[in-house]
Amino acid sequence: MNTLFARLSRLLRGPVERFVRPNRRINSMMWDLQYALGFWRYLDRLSDGEMPFTLIETWAKRPSILDLGCGSSANMPLPAGRYRHYHGVDVSRSAIQQARRLGRPDTSFEVADIRTFATGERYDAVLLREVLYYLTGEEARDLLLRLPAMLSDRGRIVVQIYDVAQARDIVEVIRACGVPIDREVPARLGDGPRGAFLVLKAPVAA
Repeated sequence: MNTLFARLSRLLRGPVERFVRPNRRINSMMWDLQYALGFWRYLDRLSDGEMPFTLIETWAKRPSILDLGCGSSANMPLPAGRYRHYHGVDVSRSAIQQARRLGRPDTSFEVADIRTFATGERYDAVLLREVLYYLTGEEARDLLLRLPAMLSDRGRIVVQIYDVAQARDIVEVIRACGVPIDREVPARLGDGPRGAFLVLKAPVAA
């Protein structure tokens, strides 16, 4: 079922981007339906071990984390006692309900569209785990340019890419957006394709 859904998603990507995503209410309803029907449940069983958490720990011990497009968050490792706070944001109410039911300590969740999400909080890590593909190039660039304002002094942005080759257009948007890449960490989920974690940092003020 997951393979069939993945193929169908690729076929529908063009029409969805043109007609569904611009309408925020319909877009939210579409994601709600997918989560309610369990289309994304298989992701809950996929894991990169403790990544990206151990990557975050290389610059911030006991970090505060903002996860944009968090889904159910079940596949995000949150080792008890090793993070200060985790805040997950997703456009799907169904996904956020599932995330809250996990009952993990020091977590909070919010229903919001990441394209317009704003906060006065500052985080040690802002995560974009497998989400930029679902935005247009312009939307992805605009989002990336807004994120440095959400970082603490030691903060970094982490963009997870499952398949670098297939997502080369988005990778190019990331490289050209004007937010410096601090490091690029190769990754591979099981026997899947070559992926990466791209770590970005706030631009140095002129």
